[in-house]
Amino acid sequence: MADAINAVVREVVDLLFSAAKREIDYVRNRAKNVETLKSETQKLKNTRKMIPVLIKAAKEKGEALVNDVEVKNWMNKADEEISKVELFLEEEANAKKTCFNLQPCVNLCTLSHYSKMAKNKTASLLGLRNAGESHEKCLSIPIPTPRWVDLYHPKNLDGIDSHKLALRDTIQAIKDESNQIVGIYGSGGVGKTTLAKEVAAEVNNLFVDIVFITVSQTVNVKEIKENVEVAAKRIINGEKILIILDDIWEPPVLSDLGIPCGKDHMNCKILLTSRKINVYEAMNVDKKIPVNILIPTEAWILFKRVVGDEKIANQDRLEKIANDVSKECGGLPLLIEAVGNALKSKPIDRWEAALKQLQKNAPVDIDPEIRQAFTKLKLSYDLLGSEVAKWCFLMCSLFKEDGIIDMLRLAEYGVALQKFNDPDSINDAEESAQTAVDILTSSSLLLSEGDKVKMHDVVLKAKRRISF
Repeated sequence: MADAINAVVREVVDLLFSAAKREIDYVRNRAKNVETLKSETQKLKNTRKMIPVLIKAAKEKGEALVNDVEVKNWMNKADEEISKVELFLEEEANAKKTCFNLQPCVNLCTLSHYSKMAKNKTASLLGLRNAGESHEKCLSIPIPTPRWVDLYHPKNLDGIDSHKLALRDTIQAIKDESNQIVGIYGSGGVGKTTLAKEVAAEVNNLFVDIVFITVSQTVNVKEIKENVEVAAKRIINGEKILIILDDIWEPPVLSDLGIPCGKDHMNCKILLTSRKINVYEAMNVDKKIPVNILIPTEAWILFKRVVGDEKIANQDRLEKIANDVSKECGGLPLLIEAVGNALKSKPIDRWEAALKQLQKNAPVDIDPEIRQAFTKLKLSYDLLGSEVAKWCFLMCSLFKEDGIIDMLRLAEYGVALQKFNDPDSINDAEESAQTAVDILTSSSLLLSEGDKVKMHDVVLKAKRRISF
């Protein structure tokens, strides 16, 4: 019995001793615990200041915030805890002064209390800071760059029934699961590329991705393979992809271009555009769809849409001249838009002069397609109000066929040839080049593809064969 009592006594004594030792340690380590709390508070403040900076940077880069609500809650919690700790540290400093002013003893209980509180609060702040640092590491995720098809603005085809029919037939052919390769064909400038983009916009929701590649007469196999590399992997993985090969001149071997096709890859749909129907016959294309020139009534509708219905409707004399000008464009949307944009802001006497110029024959010793385009495109060039824009047009014709116009190179050429108005920097020169290019795209002498521009091959051929 005595042994049992002694054991209990020893256990109680040990507990009391341990408790006393902890309290003594709290008193002894008070200064250290308080300094550690101050340090942890500053670290939390630094993390709290960094989070809004990272949020701003993510938004400026167009990234999406991860757990936006959680991050806001964390910032509110951090603000609250920092305020509480700062108040506590102020109280602790005042208590310490009071405590050490007591003579001749020190209030050990008070010192122990604040030391213990400092240690507990440090642990709480550490957990809060760790949560903040985890938000720092995964605050946002990049949003994919918008694809060209997402930025494409569909054309107004009201009244252009022939193109609406071609659009409908092409969409139906793409949706038909028995078709893999669909080809649209027609003469240069008739609107094949535009129709292909209209199709892409209409069927966008049917495919996980749509790849658009301009092939042209000089086929760059390496470049095409690079452009379809990712899409090819996704096709092999079973995803549904639409690949558009624009401006085909010779029958391509799709496998050589890195495009999976055939019965084992029916999830890959291929849309082609070409001027030659025999290209499709050699490829055994599943569905061939013609894009015809506009009939006069359709051409007139498009021409008025480009110039402005009200401008023409309010002037009887201009309406007659404008109708004749429209007929001279041969039903080609490319020429209708180029001529319409060139004339829409001009007085009626310029319209009359333009009509006479259009009615003159182009030189006979050139390709029929170029002969048809010559006087119309030359008129658009002549009516450009900016000499810098004219110079830029001539320089753009030096870039490769279907090549993207490099704005920096254009600016450098302009500086070297002193075509700009004494720019202070290359950035100023680029702005001048961009202004000229904007004029050319609005005049349909350059084609806009998202944030890039290039020259239509009909325009390029006309420029290279004829002196502008």
